[in-house]
Amino acid sequence: MTLHPQIAAFAAQLDDLSRLLRAQGARPWADRIDLIQRAVADSNYAGVTRFLEMFDGEGGFVDLTLSDEAADVRLSECRAAALAMAQRLAREEG
Repeated sequence: MTLHPQIAAFAAQLDDLSRLLRAQGARPWADRIDLIQRAVADSNYAGVTRFLEMFDGEGGFVDLTLSDEAADVRLSECRAAALAMAQRLAREEG
């Protein structure tokens, strides 16, 4: 089954985000992203919901920073892109 282009793009963005986190030693976050990415790749909307929930409350994904400055900039870019994609999918689903 071929994924809808927006879902495929979101899954790819999540994969990029996971690889960045794993390379920077943020394995718990990378593992969470991997689980979400698999749900999204299976066209399971719960993955979008789980990703958006990672931004709730203090100490959430939005507060994560990396010690390497260049990697932290890349994290911010990837996280913002993935969040925008998830929010767009949520609007379309709703």
